[in-house]
Amino acid sequence: MKVAIVCGSPSSEFLAPFNDPEWAIWVLGNRLHHYQGRRVNCVFEIHNNLSEHPASYAIWLANQGIPLVVSEEFPVSAPHIAPFDYEASGRLYGSLYLTSSPAYMISHALLIDGITDIAIYGVDLSIDDHEYYWQRPCVEAWIGFAKGRGVNVHIPEVSHVGKCPYVEGRDWNGVRNEYGKGGVFAQAEFINMADSHTQKMEIIDQQISQLVADKHTHNGARQAYERLAKVARATEARMDIKSLSDTTIIK
Repeated sequence: MKVAIVCGSPSSEFLAPFNDPEWAIWVLGNRLHHYQGRRVNCVFEIHNNLSEHPASYAIWLANQGIPLVVSEEFPVSAPHIAPFDYEASGRLYGSLYLTSSPAYMISHALLIDGITDIAIYGVDLSIDDHEYYWQRPCVEAWIGFAKGRGVNVHIPEVSHVGKCPYVEGRDWNGVRNEYGKGGVFAQAEFINMADSHTQKMEIIDQQISQLVADKHTHNGARQAYERLAKVARATEARMDIKSLSDTTIIK
């Protein structure tokens, strides 16, 4: 059996073999609406908390009639809906190591007898710290685990998963000190760039605070001079002014 795992990264999502019947197509529930008219064999929604979706989301998924692998608290039950087998996954790997939906999907595939190939599309896991530090190592671990069990794993060339231009022992002296000069893109470089913009934002925030304070000062002075103008007008009109409140009726 050949399984193509398809997630949402635009770099390779639609390189998946939707038109090749040799491959079973497995997708994420929150991406299903993007595949109208395309062949899909299984859908995964492993999140207990579905609050970020419309209230009808779970029912809509169930009504598609496509085999559905779900979390323990998925609110709809039907013959084609099955909960993910956490115990079997833990026994298979030796621990419950599941930090992303693609990891769930690889694990589920390895629990199927006769699995020969797994292809992974639309998976880069490089957008933010959560993806890069928590999800990506887990997916790469499951990929290595699958290969160790003799399963062929196919990853598009454009995907970042399982790849790095830096090779320890070879590239240490080539790590770039300036942008565009060999080596790898070091995380520290981007952090330094982010920090420089943070510092600029802090300066701007200070400037904004000072401008707001200056505005309040000028507003107070304006109100005082407007009131004094009324006093002067009342005086010119020879009115009997005993307090500033006597000027409030003057327009």
